[in-house]
Amino acid sequence: MFTSDFKPVKTRRTVQDQVYDQMREALVSGAFEAGQAFTIPALAEKFMTSHMPIREALRRLAAENALRISPAGTATVPSLDIDELRKIRQTRLILEPATAETAFDLITADDRTALGTLIETHRATGESGDIVAMLAANRAFHFRIYAASGNEVLVSQIENLWLRSGPYVRYLSDKMSELLQTSYKTGFTKYHEQMVAALDDGDKAGFKAAMADDITATHDLLLEFLSQD
Repeated sequence: MFTSDFKPVKTRRTVQDQVYDQMREALVSGAFEAGQAFTIPALAEKFMTSHMPIREALRRLAAENALRISPAGTATVPSLDIDELRKIRQTRLILEPATAETAFDLITADDRTALGTLIETHRATGESGDIVAMLAANRAFHFRIYAASGNEVLVSQIENLWLRSGPYVRYLSDKMSELLQTSYKTGFTKYHEQMVAALDDGDKAGFKAAMADDITATHDLLLEFLSQD
């Protein structure tokens, strides 16, 4: 029978955890193209570790639908699929505006300042053509809001959706340089600006609606490009 004599167990992060974290970050940021494959020996050489932590990290990512694992053990980034993208959009439009609505009354002055700074970074990096930094600022803006909700369950579900969206982020980033030469260059931060304006005005409904509009606009772009290709 368990007693109150047990003490908390403190452990260091395992090699598997470190491999998983780095692979997960790369996937969610769009570092890998759809269909890109990785073998366990190649990754083990890259990470300078044994096969076992690589294998376990890949299994964890496959369980999150971020990778596909072949019987031979090769991990592959999922292919682009319009039907899957529509399902991701539908789920994002349920979870993310609702999380933003929950966060609205909990956003602090520091959060508000950070959101304003991230908009400026988002705009500046987009105008300069630094697509990687632009996408990072967009992600940081969204998750600053989601974190303010204080609901770790919702945030983890949203993180998984963004993880599954990694190949689409890479696909869109490849299109972004050309897109930023069009009128899109002057308006890609507008929904973020609308969110901050709604926050300042105490307009919770407007804040939630701007979040939904931002998600919809991004997915409409993706669907348009995929349909053309």
